[in-house]
Amino acid sequence: MVPEFTTDTFRRFVEELSPFCSMLGMRLVSLEKNFASIMIPFKEELIGDIQRPAIHGGVIASLLDTVGGAAAATTLTSFEERLSTVDLRTDFLLPGGKKDIIADAVITRSGNLLVVAKMTAYQDNRNNIIAEGTGVYNVRRNKQSLHG
Repeated sequence: MVPEFTTDTFRRFVEELSPFCSMLGMRLVSLEKNFASIMIPFKEELIGDIQRPAIHGGVIASLLDTVGGAAAATTLTSFEERLSTVDLRTDFLLPGGKKDIIADAVITRSGNLLVVAKMTAYQDNRNNIIAEGTGVYNVRRNKQSLHG
């Protein structure tokens, strides 16, 4: 990761600059090459199923997309390069209870055009997986990084 792409830069984007991420309360937990971890603290406004009660699946899918994108961004070489989500698959395994959610993403492929991330969302600990996902991200690389 180039010096301008720091953990603090990403923390600021996730926690302050992105209105959507900020509204959900996302907090950057960890960021390193090919890996990211982001947490959403529980709040009542995130409940989608009031009978169970369970966190709305859209919140979980958004967290998976964001953490996958954050991990994918660690493959970029400058701020001129851009990412966009091409495909997002989310498998909901368990209902998300009234607890914080943490999601981790690991890059499984990084090419000139696409980056693929595997994501896992869990509560309490990494053994309590509530959702898994795969994200495919389009990368618009600058010409210098493509040609050396």
